[in-house]
Amino acid sequence: MLIAVIMLAVAVGGLLGSSASVARQMGGGNAQTVAAGLAQARLDSLTSLSCAQLAAGASSGSTLQRGVRESWTVTDGRNIKTIDVRLRVPRRVSELHFRMVIPCRD
Repeated sequence: MLIAVIMLAVAVGGLLGSSASVARQMGGGNAQTVAAGLAQARLDSLTSLSCAQLAAGASSGSTLQRGVRESWTVTDGRNIKTIDVRLRVPRRVSELHFRMVIPCRD
């Protein structure tokens, strides 16, 4: 009887440990999904501007939204603009980096 109780306790402990791990992974995936949505919104808003507008005022910035620290820079190239968006997600060691190159036609 004692052996059966010990085996049951070990099994339940293992289940609790694995369920906690799954919960952490799901929370991390949710935060990364939020970060990707924020990056897409930032890239969409910056690519809707003309190259002259990008050079005039949207060259860099940072915000904190829904726990995600976002920063962006726009660099000038020969007939192109490069938009870099960096996101710092809570409980993630490295930051996420998104880059888009847009041609300047104006």
